[in-house]
Amino acid sequence: MFYQEKKCAYAVKLALAMLSGGVLASAQAQDLKSEPVEKVQKIEVTGSHIKRIDKEGTSPIQTLTAKDISQSGATTVAELLRTIPALGSGGAFDAVDGGFSRGVATASLRGLGSSSTLILLNGRRMTPSAYANPNQGQSTLYDINSIPLSMLERVEIFKDGASAVYGSDAIAGVINFITKSDYQGVQMNASMGANDDNQFKKKSVNASAGFGNYAQNGYNVTFSAEVSKRDRVAIKDANDVETGLYSTLNSRLSPFSSSVSNQPFFFRERTPGSKTFFSANDANVVNRTNCDSSRLLTGGAQYNIATTSALYGRQFCNYNLNDTAEVQGAGQDISAMSRGIYQINDTLSAFAEVAYSKTDRDYTGPSRTIDGRTPSTAFALSGAGTPFQAILPVGHPDNPFPTSRAAVVYRFENIAGGSTTSNEALRFASGLKGSYKNWDWETGVLWNRSERTDVSNGFLLLPEVQKLIDQNMSLADVAKQPNLSRALKSVGVAEIAQADFKASTEFGNLPGGAIGLASGLEFRQEKMTLTPDNLTSSGQVLGLANQFIQGQRNVTSAFFEVRTPFLKNFEMDFAGRVDKYPSFKTNFVPKVGAKWTVNDSLAFRSTYAQGFRAPALVQVTAGGTQTFLNSLVDPVRCPDGKTPLTGADNTDCSRSISTLIRQNPNLKPETSRSFSLGMILSPSRDFDILVDYYNIRKEDEVAALSSTLILNNQDAYPGTVIRDTNPANFVKDKNGNVVPNSGPLISLLRNYINQGSTVVSGVDVEMAMRNNLGDNGKLDTRFRTSYTIEFRRAEKPGDPETNLVGTRGGISNFSTSVGDIPRLRASLSSSWTKQAHTVNGAINFVGGVSLMRYTNASETYPVSYCHYGSGQPATATSLGGVANYLTYVPECAVSSWTTVDLGYTYKGFKDVTLGVRVLNAMDSKAPYDPSSSYTTSGYNDSLHNAYGRAFRVNVGYIFK
Repeated sequence: MFYQEKKCAYAVKLALAMLSGGVLASAQAQDLKSEPVEKVQKIEVTGSHIKRIDKEGTSPIQTLTAKDISQSGATTVAELLRTIPALGSGGAFDAVDGGFSRGVATASLRGLGSSSTLILLNGRRMTPSAYANPNQGQSTLYDINSIPLSMLERVEIFKDGASAVYGSDAIAGVINFITKSDYQGVQMNASMGANDDNQFKKKSVNASAGFGNYAQNGYNVTFSAEVSKRDRVAIKDANDVETGLYSTLNSRLSPFSSSVSNQPFFFRERTPGSKTFFSANDANVVNRTNCDSSRLLTGGAQYNIATTSALYGRQFCNYNLNDTAEVQGAGQDISAMSRGIYQINDTLSAFAEVAYSKTDRDYTGPSRTIDGRTPSTAFALSGAGTPFQAILPVGHPDNPFPTSRAAVVYRFENIAGGSTTSNEALRFASGLKGSYKNWDWETGVLWNRSERTDVSNGFLLLPEVQKLIDQNMSLADVAKQPNLSRALKSVGVAEIAQADFKASTEFGNLPGGAIGLASGLEFRQEKMTLTPDNLTSSGQVLGLANQFIQGQRNVTSAFFEVRTPFLKNFEMDFAGRVDKYPSFKTNFVPKVGAKWTVNDSLAFRSTYAQGFRAPALVQVTAGGTQTFLNSLVDPVRCPDGKTPLTGADNTDCSRSISTLIRQNPNLKPETSRSFSLGMILSPSRDFDILVDYYNIRKEDEVAALSSTLILNNQDAYPGTVIRDTNPANFVKDKNGNVVPNSGPLISLLRNYINQGSTVVSGVDVEMAMRNNLGDNGKLDTRFRTSYTIEFRRAEKPGDPETNLVGTRGGISNFSTSVGDIPRLRASLSSSWTKQAHTVNGAINFVGGVSLMRYTNASETYPVSYCHYGSGQPATATSLGGVANYLTYVPECAVSSWTTVDLGYTYKGFKDVTLGVRVLNAMDSKAPYDPSSSYTTSGYNDSLHNAYGRAFRVNVGYIFK
């Protein structure tokens, strides 16, 4: 770690020294003859509060214009951001039920997570949504679904550490969404689209209206509104995923889906009171088959059913999970926004902004089950939960074993599953802008509230299911109980209130011009409340976790910026920010940048910054998050992930358990150091090249202890793993020795902790060419790419920082919780315009990721091996299954993905604009992903989509 810091500091000094030295060497050679200077307007860009003439400053900034947005073919902000190579994995896309991120879409710059990517709307913060996501980098979720695409004028992506300017959450950078203002007239647009299978249908209508010309009338009011609706798409109707591999390898989209139905299975208990059960295909396992004949199957190899399974050669009733599995949930979005500006006098103006948005999502899901082989949990706010295990006593009317208890596995098919999520946001901002002498100033207030309402269907109430045991009630009678299930409503509210003031000026006179200065203050209150349903919080619901948070805090901040043009071709920026959060000492972070303009065609720039991120409210205030983990491999009872030890059974190789994640008031803030070095080259007035190297290091990252990390390093985390303590249930190793404390896994206790560190570095390249073809129109071409050099994670202090680029990080280094890190993302787009015609196209590329296992913290495997499939070394543990994976995917990787988009726009009719877009014109399927995280879809929706070739038609009309 020390070496890494020294290396970064040395690189910064070297880069700045090179810039300074080069300036001094070339200063005498510069032609400094005075020429008439045309007065130009200075602008303020994201990343600085000092207005400047040149948009390319010391930091790399990417801007998406209204033209870029229109030609992207995107219908949502989330789809738009997917076209930006600098956006990495770690964000939520809002396609299917995303668990802790259900119903929201987020952005993740550099793959560092949404909590390190600050989202601004018109230069001011948005409130985080009311979620408590315990996953790495997801503790703060800024829902970009609440930003309507049709209202955007441009998007500015500040791809550099920005904590010194904007404060906490800006470690990876800032995305500033700037909406329309000073618009005159009325315009309406309607669009609709679907893919070539008539799936993924979406319709939208938006309108914008504005009156008043600010320059002439001294006022303007702009209003925009949008309504959109998308259809549900079932996985069985999505043809643009690798359905063949998905079916063959994951046994999905095939006649066999699930053996758990309303025709129960009964598993005989091995010894009285042991709570362990026979699982072989013999008389100790009994099932019923009183279902429609179309559902009857006989287990065999054609369904990937192993010969050791209780299903092999057995007839059973199939439950089709594919009826409820989806690749896109149904949804409807409504948004409206109004902005007004009013000139009070020559030096003073007022502004106001009001915005409202509501997103509704409807997700389908299977009917709920009980499985007596493992305990389930009914969580209450007051404790770790009440375990329930559906073990039928001797003499129970459904128990087929006259002298033994039986674990029952049963699905309540008469009760539908699924959920709905609604996110509603209201935002108000107003303030004054003015000038006094040579100062420009602005002050404003902001109030932003977001409310989330979740309704979960089909969950079972413990008092009713308990009748199965307490009252010897039959399964059929329990299923008829009127109070067996109820719609469960949970509500979350997040809110910020803010007041701010900033001012900027110029003074002095350096050889390159006047010194720029900006400073400001900000006072902000943050609130978060998560309230579960009363039945859930009182511990009466099986299998549904509570999220319960109630907290608020006040944050005070102050910042300054100084721009120093030491020479006409050399400038430096200096910035610093002070933040005071409750329970943390006052924090100061600095930033320094330099730009050397060699000549009109070449410039170099560099920055060094320190960053700071306070733990999220959900991580430090009273409350907690309860979770369920499915398909979990117990490394003690099933070391290789496939074959249980003596005394264990197959459920230990794919287990469902409960966990409790507790807040930690003793957390430290995350810190970071970032460095960038770039070149701006313009070989001609119509050709620009931008090359920027970046390096970001985060330390003391806050996240919940990884369940995989705990289970694979139990000695390092005493008291976190809860097991059955009955010695009769301990397993024996291969030598026949009893393994101490090896009872069945029940639960995990996890805290939020300060973890180790992450280092990410890479190179961004952007090329833009503008060709004037004379009578043949204009041709604009742009190439953007982001090449990741390193992504290193040490899950806890002292762990080696292994490079995870080009891999699924949490597999490559099994001790980490890193997602997919493609090495390369790129986009090549071109647009040709002649009179009323515009034709555009784009080629998009996302690199592949390896699924090989190389290390586990400080352990480097003697031979690397694939996480999935078979044939791994005997020492391999906690494998991913999918037995025949390597037969079909011998490279053990999720393949790269290339798509081609086409578009045409016609403006030849008076006041009418017609447009058509063809996305993924070559109909490239989403690459297959074997992970259990994607067993309902078969692909990674953070990198790919299942749209296939999709068509979108747009009609716009301007009223005059």
